[in-house]
Amino acid sequence: MYFHKRMKTDAQTALPVLKEALGLLELLEDYSLESLKGALMGLVEKLQIKNGQLLWPLRVAITGTPVTPGGAVEAACLLGKEETLTRLKTSIDNIK
Repeated sequence: MYFHKRMKTDAQTALPVLKEALGLLELLEDYSLESLKGALMGLVEKLQIKNGQLLWPLRVAITGTPVTPGGAVEAACLLGKEETLTRLKTSIDNIK
């Protein structure tokens, strides 16, 4: 499910990005849409990757599906911190 031809992602390229996102999201206090978006876009810049190379795997990891009404940021905001982190940890374990 992590494969996306245009974003050049698969499970192996998603794993390190998801681990980085997990570390960031664990530290984040404010799970508002604006806060999440700012933090994740900062991570994109830090890792020097395209937005989709983070947001695509993150959406799949926390929703379990490649197609959702909103993106990864919206899903994380709606799910809240605890559920997002639980799903993200589970997805990381499943990739390993």
